[in-house]
Amino acid sequence: MNLEKDTQSLDLWVSFDTEQIKEWSQGKAALAVAPPGIESERLFMHLCAVAKACQKWQVGPQPVTNNYINSIEELSKPQRQEFITSLFLVEGSMLKWSKYLNVPADLLEYIAYNTFKPVVKTYAEIVLGQIQISDWTHGYCPVCGSQPSIAKLAGKDGHRRLYCGRCEIDWRYKRLGCPHCDDNASQASFITLDNYKQYRIYLCDRCKSYLKTVDERISGEVDLFCEDLATAELDKIAQAEGFQRSHSRQWV
Repeated sequence: MNLEKDTQSLDLWVSFDTEQIKEWSQGKAALAVAPPGIESERLFMHLCAVAKACQKWQVGPQPVTNNYINSIEELSKPQRQEFITSLFLVEGSMLKWSKYLNVPADLLEYIAYNTFKPVVKTYAEIVLGQIQISDWTHGYCPVCGSQPSIAKLAGKDGHRRLYCGRCEIDWRYKRLGCPHCDDNASQASFITLDNYKQYRIYLCDRCKSYLKTVDERISGEVDLFCEDLATAELDKIAQAEGFQRSHSRQWV
């Protein structure tokens, strides 16, 4: 199956009404306020194709086995719809389906992430045409509710912009404090590297999370998607110090 062609064929639709925009302005991510209509059966087939591609090219946190693929393909039509809808929209359902299918949760999460990413990215493009994310003040993504994967210090004033790796948008956030737990700067610190002064790793002693950050005043304008991939060594440094990268989604 041609994954690129398959992804382009996935249709979705969404429209915000006045009440939904009000909910969003009060801090509820767009995906929770106005989830898109999706073709669950076609998206299910796309997930199977992604799983088979991971098996063929041996990518992911661990190998994709035939038993894993068979256990998914044997789901009934109602189960397939519930499976796709819950993994796409419901935080915390990953463990439930991992146990039911008897597959590792991190592998299921990896495949689901890569299955839904193009859908969420397209959804983000629709959302940005209907709401003003410049009004968003929270530390989680205004579109899908995910925690930021990386950040940058932009402009002459070095203001901070957070970046969502799931739907690939960025938004402005206060310069000090942890976006993951919304703590103030009293329990935060950062690491700098002598040979790579454009990078910082912000650490929060309260929630033990970290956030990689690129200073564009030093590096010039960057693509945060590429920077996130290129700075895997920074993840290792932070994790060696006992800090973790947050992946949870915020719906409220």
